[in-house]
Amino acid sequence: MLPSLRRSVQAAVRPARVRFAPSPTGYLHVGGLRTALFNYLLARSTGGVFVLRIEDTDQTRLVPGAADALQRALDWTGLYCDEGPSQGGAYGPYVQSERLAIYRSYAERLVRTEKAYRDFRPPAARDVAARTSALLREAYLPPGEDEAQERMANGESHVVRLRMDPSRTFSYTDGVYGPMSFRPDAMGGVSDDPIIMKSDGWPTYHLASVVDDTEMAITHVLRGEEWLPSMPKHLALYEAIEAPPPTFVHLPLLINADGSKLSKRSGDVRVEDYEKRGFEPEALVNLVALTGYNHQGESEESDVMGLAQLVRQFDLGRISHSRATLPTDKLPFLNRRHLAAKMQEPARHDENLARLRPLFAEIGAGEASADALLQAALLGCQRVDTIDELPQSVAYLFREPQWADEGCRAFRASVPTASFDAVLHGAQALFSGISVWDKTTLHAALQRWMKEQVAAKLGGGRAAVQKSLRIALSGQKAGPPVADIAHLLGKERTLARLVAAAAWDAAHR
Repeated sequence: MLPSLRRSVQAAVRPARVRFAPSPTGYLHVGGLRTALFNYLLARSTGGVFVLRIEDTDQTRLVPGAADALQRALDWTGLYCDEGPSQGGAYGPYVQSERLAIYRSYAERLVRTEKAYRDFRPPAARDVAARTSALLREAYLPPGEDEAQERMANGESHVVRLRMDPSRTFSYTDGVYGPMSFRPDAMGGVSDDPIIMKSDGWPTYHLASVVDDTEMAITHVLRGEEWLPSMPKHLALYEAIEAPPPTFVHLPLLINADGSKLSKRSGDVRVEDYEKRGFEPEALVNLVALTGYNHQGESEESDVMGLAQLVRQFDLGRISHSRATLPTDKLPFLNRRHLAAKMQEPARHDENLARLRPLFAEIGAGEASADALLQAALLGCQRVDTIDELPQSVAYLFREPQWADEGCRAFRASVPTASFDAVLHGAQALFSGISVWDKTTLHAALQRWMKEQVAAKLGGGRAAVQKSLRIALSGQKAGPPVADIAHLLGKERTLARLVAAAAWDAAHR
């Protein structure tokens, strides 16, 4: 499909009214999250409306509490709905089980206009007809309406079927796949007149979905590619109820690396799994937005985007027509960037502290000052995968370093004693002479000192000097720049640690 044609799909209707319509049969899957996200982005990028509709017509598969869990997952990710079961709206109710009278009205109208008929055959006979040729189906003569009403009054069950020509070709232009054509009898299993009302008086998904999208004035339907085989039924239904179909945008599936369908056995597929593991919702949304979408970023850093930026750059024409795998290896990187950004937002000051205090209480620092906690979090968040790992990564800011750590000992054994002593004593002299204790001054002073004096004497280069100082100040071989650590420790504690580290080293040689 040409990019210009694909872009025209998005521009055709502004503002867009879109809906995310999950079934409350379990958790919100990351594939469902992507569908919700792309609907949300289209609505926001066109100044439109994002609707949540709960599709619960299959009562046998309902999971108690699932609808509330779906709403909570959307709220956690920041995909707030404009209309829905909780929000209300002019097109409600937004739960299909509360709209049964509407579906029955449409079905009755289709029967009256002879676009549908009542099928009183027993289920076994209907199943045989569904598995055989159209000839058997056409051999069934539905009763007239008077007879049908009498049989219904006598308690006979029936279904309502849509009259459908299996040899007809249905065509439309998809927002991802472009011009498409379907002929039901060539698709295998779609040659029978489809049931639109079941014998229990409940609608099938197909009727309920088409009626709701019509009644709720939905302009764009973004949903998974698994619904492509249902397009003939849906287009036939729109024609039967004399309503223009919305623009359909079928999203390619998310799959495993081996091409298999994404499932719980593949690892974390539930949104709540990522929440429990401590990932930021912004990072998960960012990851999902990049999956199966041509972002055209110039660098890894350009992949880091919040919702506002995702809205600004969203274009249906950039959705890939190929199936995609979720690049979960990118999630830790995105999480670090989003966590750092949140820790620096003044508007999140109280929220950040509320999250940090119980975590830092685990290392005895829960009562530290707000500034100390936020500065520590900002220092450590670029080197951890999740916020839960923060306290241990910067524990040295609140308690004495663990110089007996195996990694510290291994490094120390690789450095000559004279060189290690020279670094620690030289750093004491350097830091003692610094009067302006800020990161810029500390960075510049350390760079000059290493270049002019230390690196040549130590013989291990700047990296070895940095590690020696980092071990002395934090008890860690790897971590933030030494100047950043010293800045947060303050001059007095920095000098004290250099002295203590030298003394500990002398006592344990």
